[in-house]
Amino acid sequence: MLDVHATSYPPRQRWARHTGTGGTAGAKAARRCTGFVSSALTATVLAALILHLMTVLGGHLASADAAGAVSVFIGMAAVLLILLPFTILCARRAQAALSRATRD
Repeated sequence: MLDVHATSYPPRQRWARHTGTGGTAGAKAARRCTGFVSSALTATVLAALILHLMTVLGGHLASADAAGAVSVFIGMAAVLLILLPFTILCARRAQAALSRATRD
């Protein structure tokens, strides 16, 4: 690493202890559990947000004319195009974290 004056120096001890592969099995299991829980919770919240927004937009559909219906459908498509890839990504991360935890 380089400091302000562009001279190298060794990494600090608190950084060095996190870069190694050592550690207890309990600490590794806790990190895997945290990785799964955070990804699964994020995917769940995003899925709930998608369902909420689709329900709200669907509620506006009943009283909309033809142009309003088109704008509601465009809004629904925008919600799906923006939020669905992130939901799928978080779900895949949670699945990968779970498979790593069961494999080890």
